[in-house]
Amino acid sequence: TGLSTIEVASKNVVKLNQEFRKFYSSKNYKYNSYALEGDWDKKVALMQLLDKHEITYGMGKSGTAKGFQYATGRTGSMKTSNQTLVVSTKQPKGTLVKVLFEPNAKLSDSLTYDITAWSLPYAYGLNAIASENDIASNALGKEHIETSDNPVKEDTFAYITDWNSMEDARFLAALLQAKIKVRYAQNPFTIEKKRFNRGSLIITKSDNANHESYTATLGKITNTFRKKLTAAPTGFVESGKDFGSSSVLMIPNLKIAVLSGEPTSTLRYGEIWHFFEQQLQYPIAVLDGSYFKRVDLDSYDVLILPDGRYGSYFNTDAMEELKEWVANGGKLIAMGAAIKGIDGDNGFGIQLKESEKDSATTGLITHDGTQRERIKEAITGAIFKTKVDNTHPLAYGYNNVYFSLKLGSDAYDYLEQGTVVYIENNTQPVAGFAGSEAQKKIKNTLVFGVENHGQGKVIYMVDNPLFRGFWENGKLFFANALFMVN
Repeated sequence: TGLSTIEVASKNVVKLNQEFRKFYSSKNYKYNSYALEGDWDKKVALMQLLDKHEITYGMGKSGTAKGFQYATGRTGSMKTSNQTLVVSTKQPKGTLVKVLFEPNAKLSDSLTYDITAWSLPYAYGLNAIASENDIASNALGKEHIETSDNPVKEDTFAYITDWNSMEDARFLAALLQAKIKVRYAQNPFTIEKKRFNRGSLIITKSDNANHESYTATLGKITNTFRKKLTAAPTGFVESGKDFGSSSVLMIPNLKIAVLSGEPTSTLRYGEIWHFFEQQLQYPIAVLDGSYFKRVDLDSYDVLILPDGRYGSYFNTDAMEELKEWVANGGKLIAMGAAIKGIDGDNGFGIQLKESEKDSATTGLITHDGTQRERIKEAITGAIFKTKVDNTHPLAYGYNNVYFSLKLGSDAYDYLEQGTVVYIENNTQPVAGFAGSEAQKKIKNTLVFGVENHGQGKVIYMVDNPLFRGFWENGKLFFANALFMVN
């Protein structure tokens, strides 16, 4: 195939050069500018992606941007400021900008093997406007990578920081790796006239009294991750729960295991490996399916089951051992089709939702029409607007809406308790393709949830927040599953 590509290219040099030049030439796009607002860490993550692709951008000016509003799917407006990220299609990479920010890409045919939606504002969890006008902005270089401006001091009682992004999760992982003890707040509180939300990290001097280089290590990690810390002179808060209360919990330094090999998908296992090894930089143990059932799970705090084809992998004895481990305090994270491997009469409490067939569909289907009929039951990587219970630890750092990338039509009923992210009656995707029967099936179903089992937890992730590593706004759910759900 490589030689064939070279051969065809050599015979079409003029045409290839013409098309290459055409790709970079100015075009009349529907939208001229995209304005994005939201958490600064999420904007920085997007800017870093744009930098890698040599896409230019700027910061906005005081004013109002009008156009298509991603959050509502309708025409709307947004106040802009010098903190608003603005990306224009009027640049050499304008076509790539159009593709990456397309609110809802048009399909010429719904029969496709790949995802049908990828819009970056949804993927990065940012509020956005696609405008047909030019949104005023100032060019921005590499100065968006800020440094920390609050040095850590020896005599400070505690330091507090927020919990909103994957960068915050990396900061926490680095602290735990450095043996610095960290707590988190289960309820909002106010201290030093500043409000902190659920999940905020609290690092006290007394917790780390035996750490030989606490101040220097915390200062170094803070600078590395450009974190802004709030110094607290006391553990007593102005409103909410004090630091010594039962709602301020210690985050354990977890021992995490991931199942690999049969019966898991190599792709889905690879995404989990990449998340830990390259993004979070937190150690994991990899347990191959060929010897997994001989492993003493008591050596681990967390077990992750990647998507795959489990069938009867967990037979009666293996399931009983798994349930006993969870009941004794283990945390099980089941993703995608792995949920099918642990549900049912002998498994945990989650229930697969049966699809409701359309009784009006009768008669024979031609061979040519079979595939067209099947696509009605499929979801090919479409984006759905879901609701979030952000008082639950699994959803700390999120607001009450999350745009989820759904890769299939598997559907599960709400949990009796612990339904955290879910789809209600509105099953029309905001972007991408979803078949008519599939939309009926996912009505009132679970996306992410947590089931209590004895002293432990089972966390269900029907949708994959780590898919290909690009759905940035989903990664904090996974970090919450690890560190916040206890």
